[in-house]
Amino acid sequence: MRKSERDAELRLDDILQAIERIRSYVAGADFARFEAEMMLFDAVSMNVLVIGESIGRLPDRLKDQLGGLPWKSIVAVRNLVAHGYPELDARIVWDIATTRLDALEAVIAPMLAEIQNP
Repeated sequence: MRKSERDAELRLDDILQAIERIRSYVAGADFARFEAEMMLFDAVSMNVLVIGESIGRLPDRLKDQLGGLPWKSIVAVRNLVAHGYPELDARIVWDIATTRLDALEAVIAPMLAEIQNP
């Protein structure tokens, strides 16, 4: 396996792990709890940052192969978490955690499987 493929494999795996963590953190929670419990908000936000960072480091050719997800928007949310944290809107993070992960996983998981089992 070439280094670029190995790097991509690690990034894709990081994304899937972050998705699973977010799901486990918000399981059984509603927005009121999410907004009130800073540790929960922080944990989910950190994993949103991991997803955006990992996507930002994927090669463009791979993102082109992965389909029509809003890659730049995902990285922009990462930047918001990293640099605009005090102004971070809990509703944006909650929306990502509860409605956006399935579409991301549906694109990332098959690509990781393809890299791991060519």
